[in-house]
Amino acid sequence: MFKRKPKLPLDESIRKTKGPVWFTISLIANLILLIWLTVDLSAGAVIHQSNTDPEFCAKCHLMEANVTSYLTSNHLDHVHAEAGVGCKDCHSDYDLWEEIRSGVRYLSKNYQVNEDGSLTERDYTDEMCTQCHGGMLDVAVQTDYLYFNPHNSGMGEFSCDTCHPSHDAQIDYCNDCHQAPGQRMIEDNSWRNEWIGVMDVDLD
Repeated sequence: MFKRKPKLPLDESIRKTKGPVWFTISLIANLILLIWLTVDLSAGAVIHQSNTDPEFCAKCHLMEANVTSYLTSNHLDHVHAEAGVGCKDCHSDYDLWEEIRSGVRYLSKNYQVNEDGSLTERDYTDEMCTQCHGGMLDVAVQTDYLYFNPHNSGMGEFSCDTCHPSHDAQIDYCNDCHQAPGQRMIEDNSWRNEWIGVMDVDLD
């Protein structure tokens, strides 16, 4: 006949099962830690790339035009690039989670574009500019050598992007109404007498 195994005391039975349970818990904990480290390191790599490499932004083809302008054009963005101003210095609100959301929208094609297929412009306030350039009064002082000071026109305050789109040609807004006041826009390399405060236009 079969002999029954003697029953173990309760505390000894617990000791017999405790090892495998703690091994399983330890394995799961280490797996979670490994996943967390992988995600953390990947996020760090993304942040580093987006902070230091404009070409990283161009991986989404919708951004190629802006990145090309930043790296090679004669627009305002390239002037900033030449001065060592990085993308995130202006787009400081574009954090990791916003990049992830943008990536998901790009992959799912859930984004807005203009009729020509280009990316719609992002709205930004003057604070993006004044965080480096100071307030409007400071900017007016910096351009007070001009015969026509566009930053102290007496016509009230205008937002920076009225004349200074970040990734496009500058707009000589004053010239829409006034007869050739002669502001020298960033893309214009010609010499203007207004640089030394001498008017070269006939206002009669």
